[in-house]
Amino acid sequence: KKVFQEILIKMKPKILVTRKLIDLSEQRLLKNFDAKLNLDDEPIPYKDLVNIANEYDGIICSSWDKLDKNFFDQLNKKVKIIAQIGIGYDNIDIVSAKKKNIIVTNSPNKANESVAEIVFFLMIGISRRTNEGIELIKNNKWKNAKIDWHKFMVGNSLKNKTIGIVGMGRIGRDIAKKARAFDMNIVYHNRKRLEQSLENNALYFSTVNEMVKHCDFVSVNCPGSKDSYQIINREVISLMKKNAILINTSRGDNIDDDALIEALKNKKIYGAGLDVFNNEPNLDKRYLDLENCILLPHIGSASNSTREEMGTQAVENLEAFFSDKPLISEVN
Repeated sequence: KKVFQEILIKMKPKILVTRKLIDLSEQRLLKNFDAKLNLDDEPIPYKDLVNIANEYDGIICSSWDKLDKNFFDQLNKKVKIIAQIGIGYDNIDIVSAKKKNIIVTNSPNKANESVAEIVFFLMIGISRRTNEGIELIKNNKWKNAKIDWHKFMVGNSLKNKTIGIVGMGRIGRDIAKKARAFDMNIVYHNRKRLEQSLENNALYFSTVNEMVKHCDFVSVNCPGSKDSYQIINREVISLMKKNAILINTSRGDNIDDDALIEALKNKKIYGAGLDVFNNEPNLDKRYLDLENCILLPHIGSASNSTREEMGTQAVENLEAFFSDKPLISEVN
């Protein structure tokens, strides 16, 4: 019996997990696979990853892992599937994966609410000047501040303000749903107009340029692509209201950093809340000196329930693939 069990274990597909998963996802993975877990959550150096990967039938990876053309060129034919934890997969060279006949999956639609919550955290945080308030407390300056009922730490509310959503996918629609609870007006730009049932009375604009003229808040929620690269550029920012707040929880390269930093520094717009950056985690250091900008380390999906669901979906894709069943969320 023991020999038979050992044979079964050897027959299980070998899976490499590049980062620590939620415990429940790891436990499920271990039931059906011979999995190499990353319990210490130490990133695998790029130069080592390809050599390690060649020992496995499948990989569960994250957006921190760079799987570029060079990575795929060095792979043997053992790896058959890569299950990305996350909505985006711009860290993976999909064309190279396809040439190697490697399936790539992601875990979409699990982070919608978590990301939408961060959008409102940033909107409220900038509107109510929380950066300034935190600094007053941390630097023990509150006691010396002149308390003026009309000026001291007075910010803006969300009620009756207009939010413009760039990218009205599932996350964008969840933001719109929450915005209605704040009694906000909703406008949006999308590659194409939504069906009326999905619009839910939101006003459509065919161009970002025209939309931002009407917005007190602009939330960028489109995926990273050639079409959305620097969709918020110098011209768009110049058309925004002086009291406008820009929020980005999508991809760093959807925004022109030079144009935004200049606008924030010169108070051409009221503020910005950013959870994503170009070249993260090595963000443009000029952002650090801006009082009217809240910066977060890409934590939009960082809630226990969301990370559990994303990890589970990655495992489910592996289970489906190695059982010859339809994949849940195939990318290529």
